[in-house]
Amino acid sequence: MANVFEIEKYLNELLEVEKFNDFCFNGIQIEGKSEVKKVAIGVSFNLEFIEKAIEENADMMFVHHGIFGKNFFKLRGYLKKRVEWVIKNDMTLMGYHLPLDSHIEYGNNGQIAKRLNLKNIIPFDYGVIGEYEKEIPFSEFKEKMEEVFQRKDLFIYKNKEYVRKIAIISGGASYIIDALENTEVDTFITGEVKEHIRDIAKEIGINYINAGHYTTETFGVKAIGEILEKKFGLETIFIDVYNEI
Repeated sequence: MANVFEIEKYLNELLEVEKFNDFCFNGIQIEGKSEVKKVAIGVSFNLEFIEKAIEENADMMFVHHGIFGKNFFKLRGYLKKRVEWVIKNDMTLMGYHLPLDSHIEYGNNGQIAKRLNLKNIIPFDYGVIGEYEKEIPFSEFKEKMEEVFQRKDLFIYKNKEYVRKIAIISGGASYIIDALENTEVDTFITGEVKEHIRDIAKEIGINYINAGHYTTETFGVKAIGEILEKKFGLETIFIDVYNEI
């Protein structure tokens, strides 16, 4: 058993939440029972995730996409139904958004870079930049990505035959592609794509990979789940409510 407020304090310090002006509250978003034994880990707070967490007899849910918005109180429609289920079952909802993208070791992007065996990893926006010691063929890198992300339907704009220096920002980060022009970065991995990105990627000569918003953001919550097991002795279970987007 562990106290949810002790968990929150530890994670707030670890993920340095005070550094972020996020558009949601990071930490305990819905308070349930104070002592927890089992935690359901997942990407997004939705009804299917809640129902599966209840089936697993979880005391707490830990997610990346919790309740967005802050400094307000309005419970209507689908959000009211979600919150109602949580409160009825005396569960805690804990969510961390930008801090869980950005942490260079436990965040989504740091974890992806680690799994791709990148070196010299440095922060970049809410993500990271890392590199290989030498250029590798794009075909070889594609195989690495398929293994890491466990999907072959990666959305790719290939504009170079090689890969060496890579920027990674999970989720909806196509906006940052402009900042990669005239840099040494030759490949950008993120989780979404917009209509104009194809042409920008081609014109600045960069490989662009959309690996999926959901898929790129499974890594941070899993890393935190391991911390909760080791640091607090909690039982955790990752609930995969897959989203192809």
